[in-house]
Amino acid sequence: MSVPRRYRPLVVVLYAAFAGLLLASYAAPLQEILERHAEIPALEEKVHEAEVHNAAQERLIEELNTPAGIERAARERYGMIKPGEKVYIVPDKDGE
Repeated sequence: MSVPRRYRPLVVVLYAAFAGLLLASYAAPLQEILERHAEIPALEEKVHEAEVHNAAQERLIEELNTPAGIERAARERYGMIKPGEKVYIVPDKDGE
């Protein structure tokens, strides 16, 4: 089925308008995809930092599950001593 000659310019314009609308509808999602793609390296860096932090926390958990680790934490964090031990307090350079 052929389009009459006098309607051909109208058909070309309609097809061009349809193609333009179709391309315009892809512009916003494509821009969003490109923006999200640019965020990937920063997010990968955050994931890497979180993995390093988690590994350090896991090592700390493993250490605190041992008697020596518990003793070290009690001495460092809470200033605890064993019965009969003497504590010496060394002042800072500021005299405090």
